[in-house]
Amino acid sequence: MQKTKNSGRGVRRGRRRNRASLTSQGNSLGPPEFTPTILSNHKFRFSNAISTVATITRKNLLDLVVVAITATTSGRIIEGIRLKKVEVWTQPAVLGSANLTSSIEWIGENSPSIVHSDTTMGIRPAHVLTRPPPSSSNRWWSMSGFQEIDDLFTITAGAESITDVSVAIRFVEMESPTAGPIPVGATPGQMYGVPLDGIAGNLGMTGFIQLP
Repeated sequence: MQKTKNSGRGVRRGRRRNRASLTSQGNSLGPPEFTPTILSNHKFRFSNAISTVATITRKNLLDLVVVAITATTSGRIIEGIRLKKVEVWTQPAVLGSANLTSSIEWIGENSPSIVHSDTTMGIRPAHVLTRPPPSSSNRWWSMSGFQEIDDLFTITAGAESITDVSVAIRFVEMESPTAGPIPVGATPGQMYGVPLDGIAGNLGMTGFIQLP
């Protein structure tokens, strides 16, 4: 009788293992679900030589990285982008000069327009770290061709600041690339970085060739 009980337990354990195996594969003996969409998290870094105040729109984010098609045309490689956080570091002012203040103000739809600010003091740099307010449009995906003129935040960056913008990115796939900022004398096929505040802006991207 004991031998029969043990045999029954072994069969039941085997069945449970088989069910667990099927569950881990999505109840299918075939390949698991596949998502061809190319998604990535990334931190863009920008620097500015002079004090800068700029309002950043959805278009600014979508235009951050482009590929030159001709010497005077470019196409975006970003089809969608979502803000995760913005961080600004501002170095202390020259000894004897006025302190420098940097800030981020979220101004998107349903945003409380709260200003996050910090000021240098002595040898201490100013440091601002903020995330999009809950339930505000700042947390929404920005997609090519949709509400690109929407303002997201205003940045005030003292001279020689470093600004990090952390985002989630959805790259162009089957879509025809949306036209990007108009370059002057670009090399076809070359990938370029665009300043956070636009092609003629002061917040230049670090780590990419700048769009001419």
